[in-house]
Amino acid sequence: MFLSVIVPVYNAREHLAECLSSLLNQDIPREMYEILCVDDGSSDDSPQILDTFSAQNPNLTVIRQENGGVAAARNRGLEAAGGAYVWFVDADDLVKENCLGALQAKAEQTDCDRLVFGAYQFQDVLSETERRQAEHGELPENAPWYDAVVWRCLLKREFLNRHKLYFRYPELSHGEDGLFMYEVCESGPRDAQLSEVLYFYRVHAGSAETNRETAHRMKKIRSCLRIAEILRDYRDQGREDSGTANLMMTFLWMGLYETAGLPDRDRRTILEDAGKRGLYPFQRPEECTMERSFMTGREDWIGRCFDCCYLHLHRPWGFAAMRFLQGIIRSVRTVRR
Repeated sequence: MFLSVIVPVYNAREHLAECLSSLLNQDIPREMYEILCVDDGSSDDSPQILDTFSAQNPNLTVIRQENGGVAAARNRGLEAAGGAYVWFVDADDLVKENCLGALQAKAEQTDCDRLVFGAYQFQDVLSETERRQAEHGELPENAPWYDAVVWRCLLKREFLNRHKLYFRYPELSHGEDGLFMYEVCESGPRDAQLSEVLYFYRVHAGSAETNRETAHRMKKIRSCLRIAEILRDYRDQGREDSGTANLMMTFLWMGLYETAGLPDRDRRTILEDAGKRGLYPFQRPEECTMERSFMTGREDWIGRCFDCCYLHLHRPWGFAAMRFLQGIIRSVRTVRR
């Protein structure tokens, strides 16, 4: 079997059918690939949708577990996978129809450990114009960060097993794929690439990335700081390279940026915990090469001021300056409304 597609599912009824349909409308025989849907304790109509698709498609298998998070769901899928390659697909995203033939041909031609392809980020609904562009290979790639996401590549299962690669920290609610892909990169995969856009990443109000509730933000922050701590330990064990340092600081800054916008009590709780872990205040490692925050595309003095504050969030003055900036941004938005 060529491929195992692993789809973690948790309360994804709004977009699940569209995702599964895109995976089933493919140009290789059904026996050449399997779709492993891991229902992570959904409480909506997702289980019924999965049962309907499973009954009609023999290559689609439903695996059920109590809610354990996306990392645990992906690990469960990995355990059940039988394909030579695995592809992690999110239940609210889409893949290009009739793309598996090209992926199979490239994988067999190169015998690669990781096959990277183009991805496109869209808001809520993929328009007919975007679909036509994708069909003709004319859709521009706008999601280049393949080293930080799991869905923009196929991974050889033998390579993962040989290096004992899996999602080691299932308690993480955010950034777990960035840490996983770091470990993949550190294992030295043989890479191949297809330049065409084959994955469509949906941004919508209900996604984990856009949820602004305080409880959700606290979980995201704790995950970011935990990953920064893990990467700091890797560095202390001898990985004093720019890749490790840059990713460590990226997660530390991300967590502190979110912390700066929390209510006072929650902010103090996070900072106290970060202090106990030795993450705040923090000494930026010399090998860190980050010069931009990538949180703003502005090139004017406002953008430079934001970047300066962001890249010094690990220091008390930078954190205080970012809180001040966030207050100004909130005030401006309130006035505009």
